[in-house]
Amino acid sequence: MLEIIILEDQHHQLTWISNFIKRYTEFEELDTNIKLVTTDAQEIKNFVQACTDQNILFFLDVGSLENDHSIVELGKYIRHCLPLAHLVFMTEKNNLSTLILEQRLVPLDCISKIKPVDAIEEAIRQDINVALELVVSHMKSNPEKFVYKLRARYYDIPMSEVLYIASKPNQVNRVVLYAKNIIVEINDSLSSIEKRHKNLFRSHKGFVINLMSVNYFDIRLNRVYFDTENQIWCPLSVRKKQNFKKIWQQTNSLN
Repeated sequence: MLEIIILEDQHHQLTWISNFIKRYTEFEELDTNIKLVTTDAQEIKNFVQACTDQNILFFLDVGSLENDHSIVELGKYIRHCLPLAHLVFMTEKNNLSTLILEQRLVPLDCISKIKPVDAIEEAIRQDINVALELVVSHMKSNPEKFVYKLRARYYDIPMSEVLYIASKPNQVNRVVLYAKNIIVEINDSLSSIEKRHKNLFRSHKGFVINLMSVNYFDIRLNRVYFDTENQIWCPLSVRKKQNFKKIWQQTNSLN
């Protein structure tokens, strides 16, 4: 989930921005949450100091602080505490962008408040979508997480909980994820999933298994088991036997 923080010193502007973001994200069913709406920069600092999550998008109005350097200092404080957070500055000044770049704050955007309302709203929409894409990209780059999408939202579970993924018969790009605590049907393909995770192995045409979750395999029955009672299993293709045995043994020796 992407948490959204809004800093704006004018109450009517704060209400407009927060209401617009709420309407847009709810209508699009985006995986976001407006965490803090405030006119006080100190509230931002208090939140940042206590925060451990990096999936945050800040909309910071420059006029909320005394001068340009004050908003830059706030940006530096956020960047120091939350290096992966996304910063959007909203200003009526044309020269602030240069100062922000000089301080290497790496903002996602600088929105000019002198633009028409429609243009500002479109910029906000684009910033939210870009931030969400970056959050998802970061999630997917973590080898210890399995990321999947349901409707417009992304979820992740530890790879250690994944057992296997099976294709849905006669349904293109539709698979079922079997994990220790959930079974969920998702839009994806086995080939795409296999490429994203080095610990996954195509044991059969319709199955991708998590090598770390394999408890036992039976070469005679051509089965891979995931529990000590040998009740949860996947088929093992005859032509995959030797390769699977080699890779599984390598995986276990590393773990």
